Amino acid sequence: MSAKVTKTAPTYLKEARLAAGYPNRGTASTGVPYSPETIGRHERGEIPVLPEDVLVYAKGYGRGDILIRHCAECPIGRVIGRRVTDRELPFATLRLIHQLNKAAKGIAETLEAIAYDGVVDADERPVFNASIESLKELGETIADLVLYAATQGIEKSRPANAGAAPSKQGYSTANMPPRQPPKPKEEA
Repeated sequence: MSAKVTKTAPTYLKEARLAAGYPNRGTASTGVPYSPETIGRHERGEIPVLPEDVLVYAKGYGRGDILIRHCAECPIGRVIGRRVTDRELPFATLRLIHQLNKAAKGIAETLEAIAYDGVVDADERPVFNASIESLKELGETIADLVLYAATQGIEKSRPANAGAAPSKQGYSTANMPPRQPPKPKEEA
């Protein structure tokens, strides 16, 4: 008896489409070079979303966060434990401060002591693993802030009468390379 493999649909594509102002796949096909059927199949997870497709969607929808979300859900991202979480800016900032303090106080000194002889001994392994887990949490916290910036668009607004023009922030889709057509498959 064979096991059925169930694939989870990437919810970020539909969310990005709707946030970009495309209420249906037909209107979205005016912003990305895919038919409504292909967009639907990508959104439902019926066909894989290739990295090239992710670049097209990010540029077409003006949503750099698609790149980050895809990398967290791709097979490599899952294996290395890459995670991103939507967090409000105040919470993400406080979490970052806590993680940086934790890293600065103990992790750096611990890793320095372990690395002194260039070998992670059996008695050092639990402390080493705990330090690596803390660093992974720090990386996730940084990714959360990058995700926040990417979902906010590339313009940072300033209060009225604040002076200088807005600065460019976050992940911009403006400098992404144009989509390359797929290479024809060679027949055997």
